[in-house]
Amino acid sequence: MKVLLVDDSSAIAKVVGEMLKEAGFSHERAENGKVATEILSKTNDFDLILLDWNMPQMDGIEFLKFNKEHNLTKAPIVMMTTENKPEKILKALENGASEYIMKPFTQDILISKIQTVTAKAA
Repeated sequence: MKVLLVDDSSAIAKVVGEMLKEAGFSHERAENGKVATEILSKTNDFDLILLDWNMPQMDGIEFLKFNKEHNLTKAPIVMMTTENKPEKILKALENGASEYIMKPFTQDILISKIQTVTAKAA
């Protein structure tokens, strides 16, 4: 499975990248939603997108809206964030997120969410 990891934090990207690697997944990183759209416009071979909410240039919600409008990818999108208000979660889901994961999270939680969304997409 190939994952596009979209997060502006190098520390988070490193930790999550290691979790993915240990689980046997390959991944590529984008520093923000804008970079992610550029990557997806060139290649759309990702099975899953892990998307941070708060990023410069293009945040997670802006990315979701852009993806919805331009149909860049059909891959399931899991939001990774500290945003925990019900209206925020609803906004992400309404704009195309498949699932939601709260930071900080463990490898077990991450893999469980990945398995949930890929089973739904299959």
